[in-house]
Amino acid sequence: MNKSQVAKKYSRALINTFEVADIPEILKGLHTFSRLIDSDRKLKLVFASRIFSDDEKDRALKSLLSHLKASQQAEKFLRLIIMQGHLPAIKEIIKASISAYNEKLKRQTALVISAVTLEKDYTERLKKALMTMTKKDIDIENRIDPSLLGGFVVKVGSTVYDSSLKGQFRLLRAELMR
Repeated sequence: MNKSQVAKKYSRALINTFEVADIPEILKGLHTFSRLIDSDRKLKLVFASRIFSDDEKDRALKSLLSHLKASQQAEKFLRLIIMQGHLPAIKEIIKASISAYNEKLKRQTALVISAVTLEKDYTERLKKALMTMTKKDIDIENRIDPSLLGGFVVKVGSTVYDSSLKGQFRLLRAELMR
């Protein structure tokens, strides 16, 4: 099973097992643990290696989590990931879980790529338009790409709305080439 499949499996388990209100705290604990593991190679080896027994891993995890102040639910979920040997997929699990959580709440993030920072008024209008189109609560993330020259590109999930000058020139060129 690849990391993407593992991540989807765990994200479904997280959403279906825990209360929706508890999920942000669990995700916070997973993210904190992930950052800690990334920063310490030896620690990563303890949890990812087959050299250490499950009991040794469990004791190390308890000791570590007491310092991180992670919730009991996060501890249980993290223990499951480690004992099943899926720690290498933790970043994908976190990402898939955030996506599943947002889907459960009917919330989505729209990535708006523009040549300049969007004004607050324009961002609000765009947000309302996207909420009407998607029937979901939308959060706007604005990134700057000076190569666009003008206009913007909006990515909502797998859908892309390109109203940039660069995109319009690309369409025009394709049309002229036909």
